Amino acid sequence: MANIRVLLIEDDHAYARLLERMLALSPVGFHVTVVDRLTEALSQLYKGRFNLILSDLNLPDIQGLDTIEALRSAESSLPIIVLTGLEDANIEERVIQAGAQLCLRKSDVDTKKLLDAMHRAVRISRQNTSPVMDRKVNRLLLELEESIVTVKNAIAVIETGQHDVQQHDALHTIRSHVGKMQDNIARYRRGER
Repeated sequence: MANIRVLLIEDDHAYARLLERMLALSPVGFHVTVVDRLTEALSQLYKGRFNLILSDLNLPDIQGLDTIEALRSAESSLPIIVLTGLEDANIEERVIQAGAQLCLRKSDVDTKKLLDAMHRAVRISRQNTSPVMDRKVNRLLLELEESIVTVKNAIAVIETGQHDVQQHDALHTIRSHVGKMQDNIARYRRGER
């Protein structure tokens, strides 16, 4: 059974428990981490690996669209679903423009709607790969390629010295890992992510 890690940012503790119970009814396994402030959420994002964020729009330490922008700054690739008690007709559009995938009114949420929204948010997030993330990945790939060249040069230097068994094994290990890195980079660039 899948274990989907959800970061739930909600300062209404009763509502947070209700959402946890809704997710517990699902046939999918969820691991829910609940925090009630943005500062705690950011700390959790830096510590752990999550698949999705469910967040209230107004928290004790941040309000409105700033919440989404702060979350998006800390984690550019995770799907975000905003849960709001606001009855503003334009809130959904503004929330999505700020970087969330979906916006749900708290009064409308039930287990089916929540699970459907989570599925849709993940799908939308996968379709809308962030250009910022693509730039970061490309920069990382370039750095890896430069490291490979450096390691290969180091191997050439080592190869010109005395050969013993340990040196031979080390060279074999380095070559093997460099080859794997090159293969992974090539597969990524071909789109086999």
